[in-house]
Amino acid sequence: MRFAIITSDPGLESCQLLAAEATSRGHQWVDLELLRLAVRTTQPTLLHDGLEVGHLDAVIIRLGARFPGLVEAAGRALEHQRVALLDGVESLLAAQDKMTTLQKLSAAGLPVPQSELVRDLDQLEAAIERVGGAPVVIKPLSGSQGRGVILAERASTAVSMMESVLFQSREFIVQQYIECGGQDTRILVIDGQVVAAMQRTAPAGDFRSNLHRGGSAIGIEPSNDMKSLALEASHHMGLRCAGVDLIEEDGQYLVLEVNGSPGLQGIARTTGVDVASHWIDALERTVEDSTVDTEGRSREQV
Repeated sequence: MRFAIITSDPGLESCQLLAAEATSRGHQWVDLELLRLAVRTTQPTLLHDGLEVGHLDAVIIRLGARFPGLVEAAGRALEHQRVALLDGVESLLAAQDKMTTLQKLSAAGLPVPQSELVRDLDQLEAAIERVGGAPVVIKPLSGSQGRGVILAERASTAVSMMESVLFQSREFIVQQYIECGGQDTRILVIDGQVVAAMQRTAPAGDFRSNLHRGGSAIGIEPSNDMKSLALEASHHMGLRCAGVDLIEEDGQYLVLEVNGSPGLQGIARTTGVDVASHWIDALERTVEDSTVDTEGRSREQV
């Protein structure tokens, strides 16, 4: 089969792990780098370096912070061509937006930290009180690896901090701060199964446990409650593959985020699980499911 990945950087280790696993199984692997990609309204709809991309059996979309409009347009073009996507554009966009994620999970009855979307500084202090008072975490609507996430110990500190970053965005999330000793749990869900989990700990002097920010991690066997919550979160976000971040408060787990394009290398190294193999398994099943669906529609039309 001919598989492709849409990404801003094919050289990232996560992409390389997927490419190596796919090619080891005899599949053709195509890197579609965003800066070299063009999306057209007429055929051929996708060009890479000015050349037609050609037939694809299935595609993984890595929806990062760069060029979201281009990624979305490429995904829509593939959907219109009925190319099998590991995860659909709508689900990936919803997961990328932290507020949309929290809204969907909360509406489904899943526990999440108290959060509020704030448009401007004039709403900030009142919002802080409504989510339980300082300290609070302030987050951008989208982003990964802890970028732009701020811990404000006091409301006045939050205001001064936000004054310095408002040139970047005038919308941000104010979220209840959960005292957890700088620890959270990343659970990797693929096709309705928990395949790996790690407990992450923030480095000294920081509250963010992201490995890219110097955090440490150990592989764990999650409890049944943790597994159930992670599976529900990925299901309600409509994602076949997801990294679900949980945090514990008074013996109860809450969902912090659901990442539709999680990194593979950190959790693979920490747990020893060949997560790329699981990922390509899911991609192969995506093609099979798409074929069955197409054949079913064809029979109905006949």
